Formats: sequence, C-alpha cells, structure tokens
Amino acid sequence: MHMVSEASALSGLTVRALHHYDAIGLVKPSARSSAGYRLYSDEDIRTLRRVGRYQGFGFSLNETRELLAASAADRLVMLQSQLEAHSEKTAETAQAIRHEIDTETARQSEPRDRLDRAGALVARYLNQPESRRVRLLSHLLVEALDLLRPLTTRSPMDPAAVRLANFIYFCRHDSANVAELCQRFLDQDGTFEDRSIATIQLVLALNGLERHEQAVAVHRDHVEQVMAHRPGAEWPETMENSTISASWGSTGKNAEWIALFRKVDAGTVPTPENRSARYELLHTAVMTMGVVDFARHADDINVLTGRMADILAEDPDWSDRIWAEQRFEQQKVGNAIRQGDAQAITDTVDAYRDFLESCDWPVEKIGVSYSNLGALMHWERRHELAMEFFVRAEQLHGLDGYGHAWLASASLAAGAPRERVLERLRKAGCRLESGDAMRIFNQDAVLSAEEGSDDLLDALLLAAS
Repeated sequence: MHMVSEASALSGLTVRALHHYDAIGLVKPSARSSAGYRLYSDEDIRTLRRVGRYQGFGFSLNETRELLAASAADRLVMLQSQLEAHSEKTAETAQAIRHEIDTETARQSEPRDRLDRAGALVARYLNQPESRRVRLLSHLLVEALDLLRPLTTRSPMDPAAVRLANFIYFCRHDSANVAELCQRFLDQDGTFEDRSIATIQLVLALNGLERHEQAVAVHRDHVEQVMAHRPGAEWPETMENSTISASWGSTGKNAEWIALFRKVDAGTVPTPENRSARYELLHTAVMTMGVVDFARHADDINVLTGRMADILAEDPDWSDRIWAEQRFEQQKVGNAIRQGDAQAITDTVDAYRDFLESCDWPVEKIGVSYSNLGALMHWERRHELAMEFFVRAEQLHGLDGYGHAWLASASLAAGAPRERVLERLRKAGCRLESGDAMRIFNQDAVLSAEEGSDDLLDALLLAAS
C-alpha cells in the first residue's frame, strides 16, 4: 500500500488532486492507516493514472467517472467520440487518444516481447519535441514500466530490462525506484559489465536522494575494484560523471576525489572506445579543481584543458565531436567564472557567442548551447544577458520547461512586468511535472526569494497539475 505522497509520485497527480478525487468519490483509497492516513493499492495507482490521462484528453470529471465505470466496449465508444471531437485540435492529443484506443483493444492479449514493446514506447516518447513530452506523453513511460515489471521482479532479473527501467525512472526523476531496483539487481549474480552499470546507476540515484555519504562509499569501492581487477582502458568510465563527483563535494571530499582521479588518470590506457569517457573525466576534473581552489590548481586546469583539446583533435569524425565541443566552449566560460575575473567572463562569453554563430552544428544543438549560456549567466546574476541567450535559444529551437522557468526568473530580476513573468511561468509549467516545477521554484534564488511569491508558484503548479 502507498501513502498519499507516494501515490502522487507514482500517478503523476498532485496530492491536492488526490484529496479532491477522494472527496468527490472519483478515486477513493482502498484503505486507511490506523492513524487515518489514506493508503492506495497498486490498482488504485493504475486508476489514478487513467484519470490523469483522461483529464489530459479533455474529459471532464463527470465524463472521467463514466469512463471508469464503463464496460470495455462502451469505453472504446467514448474514446472514439472524444477523438472525433478533437479532430481540429493538436496532433499530439489525437495521437495520445489513438494510443489509448490501441491499448484498450490490445489489453486482452499478452505482448510477445515485453522488452521490445517497452523499448518502442520509450523511443516514441523520446522522439517527441521536449516541449511535448510531459503533459500528454509521460504515460508512455508508465506503460513501459508496467511491461518491464515482470522482467525486473523475477529471479534472475533481465539486465537489459533493468537498464531500460532505470532509464525511465531517471527520465521521471524517480531516484528512489532506481536505487531500489539497482540494489535488488546487485544482490543477485551477474556479469561484471552488468553489475558495473547497475553500480554507477545506484550511485547516481543515491546522489539524487542526497544520500551522499553512501554514494561516495559505493563509488569509491567500485573504482578501487575496477582498478584492481580490470584493464586500464575501462578505468575512466568508473568516475567520469560530474553528477557523481557532486556527492564527493557535498561530503567535503573533493580533495579525495581529485586524488582518486589522479590514480585513474595515470593508469588509463587511451582507446577510441573510451574517448568520450576520458574527455568527460577531464572535464569533471577541471570543474572539481576549479571549485576546490582555482588559483592553486590553475596549472593543472590549463594542462587538462589542453588535453581536452588534444582529444577533440584525435578524430575529426568522432561521433561525439559536437557534444565535446559544446563541453569545451562551456568549460572556458566556467573557468572564467571560477577564476572570478569579470572581464574574462565577458571575453569568453563573447567568444562562445561568436563560435556559435559560425560553427557547423545542427540548429537544435546551437539552440541548446544558447540555453546553457543563459543558465550560466542567470546563475551569475547577469540577468539581462541571460534573457538575451534564452530568447535566442527559443527562436532557434524552442525552450523546455526549465528554460522557460529560468527565463521567467531572469525576466523578474531584470524588472519585467509581473504578468509577462507569470506568462513565462505558465509556459514552463505546461512542460513540467508538478514535482519538477516545485523543485525549480525552491532552488531558483530569484523566484523563491521574491516577496509575495504565491502567484509565481501558482503559475508554475497550476499549469503543471
């Protein structure tokens, strides 16, 4: 049984919505605890997910009540009628309803290959523009998890199904389920490669849960095991992720991470296959050294940055070249920021902008880079410049929910009219789950510190709920 907060996370609905549905008798929890708290069963969660989808399709609460009570045949008729009513509305709404019809029709037959079908649902989700993924298509991920559940609960667990399920949980920012699934997988026998992947995913999940001491302990043990038993070509992949290094920083162990990095770096055997891992590890080392003490590590940072440039020059046809160049240009800005030199920041930002205007990247990659520049300037309190970059990103590629939220925050700090800020926040909310919207609001220094900020929070949450 699930408490109301967990039911909210599993269903994608707000706690307020669950309370309302209980009050009107739409979806009542199956039980109550001895203290009177609502307890939801797995079947209740599935019903709540249906309610969320039906609401997204435009059904009223009364129509949703009828759908839940209807027979399978009548439900198909109602869905078909709604599809016809939406014929002049957006293409993604019609697509989602067609999928619901297909799901109802196929519900009686077991899929022949759960993993392939789940993978197809995830691919369908990822193939949508970012601005369209959340509101109408996040149910695809829920359905994929339902398909994978038998493969991730039986013994032995299917490693490919575990990896795909963890990817879905990460998409939904559900670190708790990633940690639980990885721990169960690591408790059984498996190949070293599969266990390594699960261990890194476990560390990332522990970081997301802010269990940093545990994350560091698991990560340190994993790196040492790899260095003791695996060839040097595999070493960079053990610690190349900047999110993992954040756990070391959160526990005051950045110096220990740097010492471990030096051991891994010294024993690494460069290969074309580990080029991306080597590059990301150098990038993470530069950021970590800059945070610890830029002046003390300045020589190291210059050497490592030069080695990143050398990797970029290894192969002009490197499949990750654009990603690496993007990292490289952003790092130069980051170095200037950590150095604390205002003129250097201005110069590197101008150089990055000039680079973007002349590079051969696809337009969407340039748009993402402008959005990243906007975020950097927003965090540096250069709000006018942040607005310029976010607007450019929106013109080129469109903004995701985070981009619209940061643009709203920068606009607020720059003195834009309140209604314009609220409009931006509503756009952000339409592209975010409610949990992400709350996280952004709490973590953004401008939004959370604004006096009388209830209307700002409401604009985000009402659009996301």
